[in-house]
Amino acid sequence: MSLNQNRSRRRMLLKQTSMLLLAASLLSGCSLLPSGEKSLAPPLIKPSQERFDSVEVKKGTIERYFSGTAVVTSKRSIPLFYKENGRLKDIYVNQNDVVKAGQLLAELDRGDLDLRIKLQKLNLEKATLEFVKAKQNKEDSSLIRLREIDKEREQIAMDSLEQEASSARMTAPIDGIVTYKDTIAAGDGISGYKPIVSVSDPKELYLVCMVEDPKTISAIQYHMVVEVTVGKNKVSGKVIQSPSSAPFTDNKEQAERNSKLLYIELDKPNDKLVMGDTVQLHIMLEKHDNVIVLPRSGLRTYLGRTYVQVLEGDRRKEVDVEAGIITSTEVEIVKGLEPEQQVILNN
Repeated sequence: MSLNQNRSRRRMLLKQTSMLLLAASLLSGCSLLPSGEKSLAPPLIKPSQERFDSVEVKKGTIERYFSGTAVVTSKRSIPLFYKENGRLKDIYVNQNDVVKAGQLLAELDRGDLDLRIKLQKLNLEKATLEFVKAKQNKEDSSLIRLREIDKEREQIAMDSLEQEASSARMTAPIDGIVTYKDTIAAGDGISGYKPIVSVSDPKELYLVCMVEDPKTISAIQYHMVVEVTVGKNKVSGKVIQSPSSAPFTDNKEQAERNSKLLYIELDKPNDKLVMGDTVQLHIMLEKHDNVIVLPRSGLRTYLGRTYVQVLEGDRRKEVDVEAGIITSTEVEIVKGLEPEQQVILNN
């Protein structure tokens, strides 16, 4: 027997021995289980019951309203300006100052105007004396007339200078409060027709409400009732201008501004209101009583369909409905539901 044959036989014996040992170990492991005992089946898990967040259908009241803030403003506010360009001599008032009618508010620098007025007064006085003297001396009519013409000419010149002086002085047209003052100072140049000061009457007041989105006030109409909160008290008023009642204008900027503005007038004067104060507004747009009202989260829409999910036993059912008033938190159901049904909320 060759050496290679002996090696092959030894390898075969080793493999057979290994297989026998493995089989013996498996048999010994199986013998550890009690005889006749079967393996346990996995425990059965009871499926959890689906839970729904639902509300009972009830009747109630639903309101749609506008709430906002308004600023107390004078109905009569007069902007004051010069008609010509010039240079400011001085401005004598500040914003919120109380002024009287005729009070000096500002002046233009007219250079030597005061001196020219003084000289012209002398010219007028001289011409007047010569005219009187000619009449007293009973000079001929033509000479008297010439003296009279001289006097009239000097009077016209005097009137012109006084008018120039008057136009340089800006005075308050009414008793009121300075509600606007430009930032200009003495020595600054000014432009004609540009307001420098505004004086407002504090006794004639109304409320102005300006919103960011015109849609929020588009439903408000002229003469709608307004509840106004002044401090801790509530007073009534009415809308005196809404976007729908604003005067027509071709000016796009003004038209856009009008679409965002409400003007409200109180039914009775209120001495607690002060220009610049802020008050709260509440305007009822719609109100329905004794109607079916749901939380807004109970209403569903899909591809133009409006519906709710109704709970019947442990099943849910889709029901088409017709909605009425819709607010940010509630919805009126006009058709499709009856009281005591359970509606599943879409939370």
